Amino acid sequence: MITRQQIEQLQAFQNGTFLVTSCYLNLDRRDLPAAAHKIRIKDLLQSAQQQLDKKAGTHQQRESLRCDFAEIEARVLPELATNRCKAMAVFSCVGEKFWQTFSLPRLGRNILVADHAPHLQPLNAILAEYHRYCIVIVDRAHGRIFETYLGEIVERGDVTDELPRRVREAGQGGRDERNMERHFTQVVEHHYQHLADATFKLFKKDHFDRLILAGQREAVHEFQKHLHPDLAKRVVGDFHADPAKITLPEVSQQAGAIEQRFERDHELQIATELVEKDGHGAVTGLTAVLAALDRGEAQMLVVEEGFEKPGQACFGCHYPSLLPAECPHCHQPTEPCADIVDEVVALALHRNCRIKHLQGATPLRDAGRIGARLRFQVA
Repeated sequence: MITRQQIEQLQAFQNGTFLVTSCYLNLDRRDLPAAAHKIRIKDLLQSAQQQLDKKAGTHQQRESLRCDFAEIEARVLPELATNRCKAMAVFSCVGEKFWQTFSLPRLGRNILVADHAPHLQPLNAILAEYHRYCIVIVDRAHGRIFETYLGEIVERGDVTDELPRRVREAGQGGRDERNMERHFTQVVEHHYQHLADATFKLFKKDHFDRLILAGQREAVHEFQKHLHPDLAKRVVGDFHADPAKITLPEVSQQAGAIEQRFERDHELQIATELVEKDGHGAVTGLTAVLAALDRGEAQMLVVEEGFEKPGQACFGCHYPSLLPAECPHCHQPTEPCADIVDEVVALALHRNCRIKHLQGATPLRDAGRIGARLRFQVA
C-alpha cells in the first residue's frame, strides 16, 4: 500500500549530481495485449536513450540514466505477464541507488522524464482522485484498525484491554455489585478511549480521509463518543462485525460496499454541481473545457471514464483542438491524434489542475461527458 511516508520521501529526494528517471507506464491489458505493451515500453526507453545521447551532460549522469533505463526494462517487463496492476510509476536513480515503484489504478499514457527531482505531477493527480479509508472494528474489550487505499487493505493495529469479572452476587446491600459494575463500565470506557487514541495516532501519521466503524450497534455508538472531532466528522458508515472472528477478506468486502456507495454519491454530487453551475463557475462540454484550460481558468477537470474522441493536437505545446488549426503558442499546424480527451487530461496536468474520473452514468453524460470547475472566469 502506498503510504504518506513514501510520498514524502519521494518528494524530498533531489540530487545535484545524477538525474532521477520518472517513468509512468500503462500496463492495462484491457487496452492492449501484453506484447503490444512491451513494444510501447521498449520504444519509450529507446526514444529516451536517443534523446539522452543528443543532450549534454556529464559521463556519470549519462551512465546513471542508461542504467535506469536498463533497470526499468528488466524489472517492469516481467510484470506484464503477472497482470497484477493496471499501471505503474517507477522512480530510479542508479547513481544514488534509489528505486521506488507504485502500483496505480489507471494511467492515460506512458511518460518518461529525467530531471534532478522526481516528476510527481501525474502521481499526485492520480492519488488525489482516491480517498484513504480507515476501518475500526470494536467491542468492549477488543479493537482492530485497518486501512484501505487503492484497492489494498492492511491491518494497522490491535487494541485489547482485559475486562474484570462481573460480580453476580450482591453483598452489603448490593453495594459491592454496584461498585464492580461501575468499575467494569470504567474499564470499558478506558478501552474505547484507548482505541480512539490509537485511531487518532494513525490519522496524524497517514491522514486518512474517511472512517468506517464496525461492531455491535451499542459498542459502535459508545465508541463514537470517544472519537476526536477531526475523526467524528469523517465517519461515513458502519457495519456489524465481531473483531475476534472477522477475516481480512470480510473486512474488505463489508467496508468496500460502504466505500463504493459513498464514492458514488460523491461523484454524483460533483457532476450535478458542474451541470447546475455551467456558465457560472463551471463549464461542460469539450469545446468549453478546451477554452477554459487554454486560458488557465480550470481548477478541476472532470471526465467520464472511457470517454474518447479523435481530434488534433500540438504535442509540443500541449495544445489540443477539435479541428485542424494553427497552434496559438508556437504557430505550428496541429497533428491528428487518436484521442483528444487524453490530450486534454495531459494539458490539465500541465496546468496543475486536479483530475476527477467519473465511474458510470451521471448528469454530466448529457452535458458532453466532460466538464471543469473554474478557479476564476475571464470576462
